[in-house]
Amino acid sequence: MNRTKLNYIVDIPLLAQSFIVSLSGIILMYGGKGISYLGLDGREWLHLHEQIGILMVAFSVIHIVLHWRWMVCSTRNLFRTSKDRASSKCQVEMTAEA
Repeated sequence: MNRTKLNYIVDIPLLAQSFIVSLSGIILMYGGKGISYLGLDGREWLHLHEQIGILMVAFSVIHIVLHWRWMVCSTRNLFRTSKDRASSKCQVEMTAEA
């Protein structure tokens, strides 16, 4: 499987999980456990929020592992001078990856 497909397989569900956790968090914050919204009561919203949150942590770890080299290179380049950046090995690796 190529890297672009793998990124989509990880990043699209991570985005969906972020929306679900955000929505359930807002519902729980303003409605508490006594709310019933979209056919779910407060306990079910809390359960959904916790379970999707755990899944989101797992996908976030995978996302970080997949983008680790980019994060290291970007951090190195951030603190280099423009002369050092032009000859940076990270610049070549990042271009080849994209």
